[in-house]
Amino acid sequence: LKFIITAGLISFAVPAFAQDKHHSGTTYQDASEQTASLQLANTQELTAALAQGGEPIVAKVLGAVCDFCAKAMNKTFGKRDDVAAVYVDLDAKTLNLVMSPGASMDDDTLRKLVKKAGYKVDTILRGDLLING
Repeated sequence: LKFIITAGLISFAVPAFAQDKHHSGTTYQDASEQTASLQLANTQELTAALAQGGEPIVAKVLGAVCDFCAKAMNKTFGKRDDVAAVYVDLDAKTLNLVMSPGASMDDDTLRKLVKKAGYKVDTILRGDLLING
């Protein structure tokens, strides 16, 4: 009976542990693979903001896996005047921003805002590196 109870407790604990590990920010790619795979998402909003002269930024966000993750980051960045467009790509686990023309955001500020939304930034790319013709 003690074995059955212990096995039952483990079966409940394992999914919770797995979820915690999933949101912990553990990654399985090396840094060069992550950087090479970062691209600005192709959405109408981002494209229009780029056409107006905004600076593109893509941040690899650790732990962004669900619609609530996307909503938290959209809320944090979408209300800022210096951000012309925001899109969270859950498949790529990236935060895509186009800054308003003339505006910029340093890496430290970006990381703090992502942390405020409940996540961590792994890699940040910006500017011409992201525009794939």
